[in-house]
Amino acid sequence: MRRISLISLVLTGAFAMQVLAEDAPTSADEVPRAKVFARVGSETITVGDLEDKINARSPYARKRFAEPEVLRNFADDEVKNELFYQGAEKLGYAKDPAVAEFVDQTLVQLFVRKELEEAFTSDRIPEEDIATYYKENPAEFRRAEMRRARHILVASEEGARDTLAQLASNKGLTFAELAKHSSLDTETKLRGGDLLYFTEDGTLVGKPDGAAINPTLAKAAFKLANAGDLSKPLDLGDGKWSVVELTGIRPESVQTLEHARGRIRQKLWREGRESALTKLLTELRTELKPEVYPERMDAIVLERSNEPIEPPDQ
Repeated sequence: MRRISLISLVLTGAFAMQVLAEDAPTSADEVPRAKVFARVGSETITVGDLEDKINARSPYARKRFAEPEVLRNFADDEVKNELFYQGAEKLGYAKDPAVAEFVDQTLVQLFVRKELEEAFTSDRIPEEDIATYYKENPAEFRRAEMRRARHILVASEEGARDTLAQLASNKGLTFAELAKHSSLDTETKLRGGDLLYFTEDGTLVGKPDGAAINPTLAKAAFKLANAGDLSKPLDLGDGKWSVVELTGIRPESVQTLEHARGRIRQKLWREGRESALTKLLTELRTELKPEVYPERMDAIVLERSNEPIEPPDQ
């Protein structure tokens, strides 16, 4: 059965192999496959053609063809496709620019898939490479200790001492309630002075790069032993003072090689694929020596449209 594919015309090596195969003696197993299922014009569809297309599908999809009706419908569709193809070819659609563009895109996709994706898969990453990466990059698999705390910002050392006195008075006033009532930190007071989780240098966990709390607050929180402990009055400079309450501790943790293996494998695969792509492009540039004239792009004229330009979806 003929299949539409200008790609196959480009891949002449594959065609040559087919000619050699046709000249080879036919085995007993090939005899049923060579039987003609249908003739459409000058073309034939063999049992082998149908068999190959079915077996190219996933095991799950192939199960459906055990039903006679599904198999009949599939075979009928193959005949219809050949009729459509010959009708399109007769009317010259094979020369349509849209067809040529589709073939070009498919050729590139096939090339990339065969030369990169299928040749370099993640399951081919050696176990020793994974173990070496894990050993040489310990910081990547270590989660530093994190702490969570509240604070109450006041305008003087006396105010900080008064805050500690109120908390020690046992009048039922919680740290969070006092923060909402009297803290000068407008960003945290509405959530009871909560500073969220942070590392020892003050970096906020899960926030954009650069987001951090005052280092003095972080340092004081890491000196406290247990949740609920309070700091002494803290001088933040510029006439600002604070009191910190430790509310949570997440100990340092280290991810084992067993748990990190999948992530390392994917990373090494991406890096290897990128390296292979760069190498392939370098070889092609060396062989084909492309010439590019970027200054000539100034001559490109973009057609103006009267239709309003809609903003991209958010």
